[in-house]
Amino acid sequence: MLLLANLAQLSFGSIFERFLPIAGHLTGGFVRRAYSTCIAFAFILAIAYLILGFGNRFLPSAFIWRVLFIASVVLWTIFALQDSVLIGLRESRWVAVENIGYSIVKLGLLPLCVILSSGQGIFVAWTVPLILTNLAVTWYLFTRRIPEQMLTAAVADLPSTKELLVLAGAQYASLLSFVFVPSIVTLIVIQRLGAVANAHYFLPALIASSLTLFAWGITRSFLVEASSEPHALRAHANSALRALAILLVPGIFFGCIFAPQILSFFGHSYEVHGTTLMRMLLLSLPGTATMIFYSTFAWLDKRVWSMTARNLATNALYLVVVVVLIGRHGIDAIGIAAVVNSGFTAVLFLPASIKRYRQTVTVSHEPTS
Repeated sequence: MLLLANLAQLSFGSIFERFLPIAGHLTGGFVRRAYSTCIAFAFILAIAYLILGFGNRFLPSAFIWRVLFIASVVLWTIFALQDSVLIGLRESRWVAVENIGYSIVKLGLLPLCVILSSGQGIFVAWTVPLILTNLAVTWYLFTRRIPEQMLTAAVADLPSTKELLVLAGAQYASLLSFVFVPSIVTLIVIQRLGAVANAHYFLPALIASSLTLFAWGITRSFLVEASSEPHALRAHANSALRALAILLVPGIFFGCIFAPQILSFFGHSYEVHGTTLMRMLLLSLPGTATMIFYSTFAWLDKRVWSMTARNLATNALYLVVVVVLIGRHGIDAIGIAAVVNSGFTAVLFLPASIKRYRQTVTVSHEPTS
């Protein structure tokens, strides 16, 4: 469900965050067309997935379960898209409210759903709350926030359809790599080292990736604010850099020191086998943060293919190092690959980021009234 929903978004999440702040009176039509396109694609992907038989091993054969699966993919696609719409319209606070509310309802339904269907209870508990949250957020967006945006920001500066397709294509290529590379690594670990080793790998990776998600959240807000106020680009860049430093410096420092204690909470075997990996994954985060910070400038300058080419190169190096070293170093090979990849990422992205940051000094014109 999550995989297909991510693919069905067609990169409109990043497009919303970049262009909704300047969509003006075109905001409503822009969002509706994007929703329609992504929902149609979600239907096609989910139906094709079932026809090709990929879900046969975990989905019951009854027609109702197949329909529910298709509906869930569509609902989750909308759920993810509306988060980006809220962020693009500078209503990020409602993203937290929506996601926390969804999680509470999901957890509340879980015991009942598991009792009613031991095999599909978790799936049902994940899906039903989407109906409520999607209805509530859709009502708020289309009856209140989008009309407000269309009235208060009448000047629209959307790119052409051709330019949108180019940007979406570049971002979609990056999305595919971000979606599939972690899955490929998981499959490599299971195939070469077994399921237990995969558990020892997955937990440190989950902890380290949580900091990456926070970093992405910071730069998403940076992109929206910089798109809304290009005259204040330097100020927004400085705010993003400070936020990234506040997040990463103590996170990496204390995470490396207390890695054994953190992992021991989940079991002694995690501490024994995962400590070194967790420390290396944390130490690789500065390179990742450099790439994430650069991505905002790439979107602002509409040069996403340049970023995508660099991302594909770093992901290729990462997978090669994992494959070459995993037989000798076990799951620690993933940490080695992450550190090597972090250095390579810094080489590719840091000079470009510094150069673009320095250019923000020249951006001093007043916003258009």
